[in-house]
Amino acid sequence: MYGYEIFHENIMNTLIDNVRNSKNAATYIFCGPKGLGKHSAARLLAQALVCDDPRSAPCGRCSACREAGSGNHPDIITVVPEKDKKEIGIDTIRAMIKECLINPFYDRHKVFIIDDGDAQSIAAQNAFLKIIEEPPEYAVFIIVCTELQTLLETVRSRSVIVNFPPVSDNTVRKYIEEKHPDEPRVDFLVRYCAGIPKTADSIISDGKFEQNREESLNIVPKLLSKNKRHAYDFAKYIDDNKADADAICDMTITYLRDALMVHMGASDKIINSDKSDKINLLAQSYTARHITRALDEMLIMKKMLNKYVKVSAAALHAALKTI
Repeated sequence: MYGYEIFHENIMNTLIDNVRNSKNAATYIFCGPKGLGKHSAARLLAQALVCDDPRSAPCGRCSACREAGSGNHPDIITVVPEKDKKEIGIDTIRAMIKECLINPFYDRHKVFIIDDGDAQSIAAQNAFLKIIEEPPEYAVFIIVCTELQTLLETVRSRSVIVNFPPVSDNTVRKYIEEKHPDEPRVDFLVRYCAGIPKTADSIISDGKFEQNREESLNIVPKLLSKNKRHAYDFAKYIDDNKADADAICDMTITYLRDALMVHMGASDKIINSDKSDKINLLAQSYTARHITRALDEMLIMKKMLNKYVKVSAAALHAALKTI
């Protein structure tokens, strides 16, 4: 769409129509799981906002569109955490505000894309709040985030929240087949991606994916065990593989979900169909209630990892809570 990898064309068409009719908001929050092209969507909206021809923005022909498309437009600024820091601190936001108070290089808008917006510290969000309460008329802010609730309610209430939900399996399949035409695992990837197309990119480029997938299945009984020593074994495995902790967490969630599908008599809907023997054994060995508790704790663990909780602590918390 307009040269950007967009999975939610209806959403973007509405936002672009608003720009063309001079009805754009001053602050947007683009919210949804990673892998849905939210940053590309933010860049597309930014290009429409700076286009020299507002009635047909983004025209793709003007110098502003060409600069935006190449990532070199002076009035489109991306805000990210400082090098070697996990959160966007107050100094970064203060620097953004200082830049915001300088008139645009061109005439129309000055757009700030705050990537990983839910990584803003509370102090940074409070500083940001001051500028969005009374922004310069040319300023537009686009906060790209995964967890909406990590943003202050006062920030949310002053923003237009745009939700990017998972897309259809057909959209995911089309994406994989077009981008990775030689990939043999298309059916599995469509199920595993669960409506998030770019998950396939990280799997295909991950040389350890299949190894981690097999090992994580073998460690699931440690999570489900009522033996406290096994809980520590589970946490140790995750900590020993902390670089892949998030991926292993996702894999474990799919296995628990598949075991529940077996309990429900829906074996045809399992994601990891090539591991059906072991998944059936899990379903036979543990009650649906116990598996559900483990699944809930793994979902909590994933949130803890996203908030940069120590890997070993998050894993141990999940395992001990499952006992």
